[in-house]
Amino acid sequence: MRFSEREPRPGDVADLEAAEKLCFGDRWPARFFAAELTAPGRFSRILVGPAGELGAYLFCVWQYLDLHVLKVAVLPQFRRQGLARRLMSGAENHVVENGGETVTLEVRCSNEGAQDLYLAMGYQELGVRPGYYSDGEEAVIMTKYPHSAQSRYYGSRS
Repeated sequence: MRFSEREPRPGDVADLEAAEKLCFGDRWPARFFAAELTAPGRFSRILVGPAGELGAYLFCVWQYLDLHVLKVAVLPQFRRQGLARRLMSGAENHVVENGGETVTLEVRCSNEGAQDLYLAMGYQELGVRPGYYSDGEEAVIMTKYPHSAQSRYYGSRS
């Protein structure tokens, strides 16, 4: 199935809230999504199918030169089709295009599938945040220096 990418709009909030119920135990309420749409320093994208159905979404915030991933999710029926990779690659491109240095995220220690994806995409494990999630589970902190930032730090050539 082909998905088009765009910024989320106010009309998407109800679909995002419904998707949260399918994707997360500790979910964002609609008001969080609504606030993200107008907050400064954000980068957010959704992937929408041909019939307008929500397939995946990504919400990030700039923290100085780091684009911090607040939320990335793929609805269960669309998983393992490369949608999370596509969204994360878009975030990395956004960092490079805007002179940023890193993309950082937290992921549940128990979410080995997501950790494997991020490791395969070149993210590094930086540490753990104890009790990060509402149920007390720890989060693995992962960061990536997109290509242009790596060149600055490691002297590699493009």
